Amino acid sequence: MMFKVLSHAGLLVEHNNVTLICDPWILGSCYWRSWWNYPPVSKELVNSLKPNFIYLTHIHWDHFHGPSLEKFDKNTPFIVPKGNYSRIKVDLVKLGFKNVIELKHGETYKLTDNFTITSYQFGIFLDSAALIEADGVKLLNLNDSKHMGSTLKQIVDKHYPIDFVFRSHSSANSRLSYHIFDKPEEKTDDIQKYIEDFACTVRASGARYAVPFASNHCHLHKDTYSFNHYIQDPALVKKYFEANNITTPKLQVMLSGDSWSKETGFSISDKDWFTEKEKILEEYRNEYAEKLNTFYQKEERTKLPFKVMQNYFKKLADATPGFIRSRFKGQKFTYVLRLTDDKHLLFDVDFYNGEVTELTSYSDEANPIQIHTTAYIMQQCIVFNIFSHMSIGKRVFYRVRSDKKKYMEMLNTVFNLYEYDIIPLKNNFSDRSIETWRLRWRELFLYSALAKDKVLTGKMDMKKYLKPYKA
Repeated sequence: MMFKVLSHAGLLVEHNNVTLICDPWILGSCYWRSWWNYPPVSKELVNSLKPNFIYLTHIHWDHFHGPSLEKFDKNTPFIVPKGNYSRIKVDLVKLGFKNVIELKHGETYKLTDNFTITSYQFGIFLDSAALIEADGVKLLNLNDSKHMGSTLKQIVDKHYPIDFVFRSHSSANSRLSYHIFDKPEEKTDDIQKYIEDFACTVRASGARYAVPFASNHCHLHKDTYSFNHYIQDPALVKKYFEANNITTPKLQVMLSGDSWSKETGFSISDKDWFTEKEKILEEYRNEYAEKLNTFYQKEERTKLPFKVMQNYFKKLADATPGFIRSRFKGQKFTYVLRLTDDKHLLFDVDFYNGEVTELTSYSDEANPIQIHTTAYIMQQCIVFNIFSHMSIGKRVFYRVRSDKKKYMEMLNTVFNLYEYDIIPLKNNFSDRSIETWRLRWRELFLYSALAKDKVLTGKMDMKKYLKPYKA
């Protein structure tokens, strides 16, 4: 049995000549040229991949990467989590893949003799972890999932002892995209927290080794290049473990091409990607300058008709229950959609009434909730119903007044509720949804406990639910 890190969140596991790969983003960029693999994936490694099975943890493009998936045979079996919605399967079928296997929460699938995968779901907006066992070696690929408390204990109790745990350790959300213009000193994110969460989670897994994973990316687009300074890379995770004298589990940095086998142990490249990271990033950006410039021109050519905006927000408002929509009464969201550096499309969205109006100008005083992105990205989000990706990719900039920030966060939550089939509310009473949450009852109790903590203490202390595992 052997495993190899492929990319940012890509993992290959092989046993008895049967190969499983997880989340293979191996080609190009994602999130509108914002995210790129760091380090890059070699062409030799990409060309060597001929998987017998592919597992996708969730729908986000750095995990479900269409251009990379198109490389594989259309008959390749895909294994995906069976959550309250079927979008992962539906999107794979649209891409032409013919064999999609959905696993319920806690369900195990046999790949071949002595080689299995078990899927464990987590999150209202469906994510999953995979417990892969081959030849007695157990890998827990938590990836982006935030298993904790009883949901993590369910996995560990069933599969203990776990040999390797893989988990993300950096930001993949919109927090750094906020600028509070009346309180510019206000802190919008604590980037150190991501490493702390990683450390707490891997210790709670009881694993022998921990691999910083699913955060090995960088930003090359001109709009997001500055965010490279906020990425918590594996070298920083290693420093944190050393500074805090964390020896269990043992940390092992593994980048694209690094591997481990039961017979020979670790095979780790001696290439240093972090000491001179800024220099390497500049070279990386220069290498892809032509592709980036072509994309910039594509964004500038985009047309976004008023009717498209109007129809989308009317449809979204109609799908949103009145008790949620009422929270937005009297609030306007101003979309500043860039075409060129000095040319924009301006729209005001009254979400409560499901109405959109065109503007000729805007200001902080008159428009205290501003969403700055490009017309191209806005068009893509509407066409593909994928607004959650806008914030993950950091190709959006929220300029808001401090007392209005909560409304922007609420609207982003509505986008997710809609895209994950949680609204309209009738979707939650389908047989599929009821079965999903019946199997994930531990998670519901965890949410209740977190809500109780919030009411009693004013905060949700995740560390409370991530104590070091004791067999």
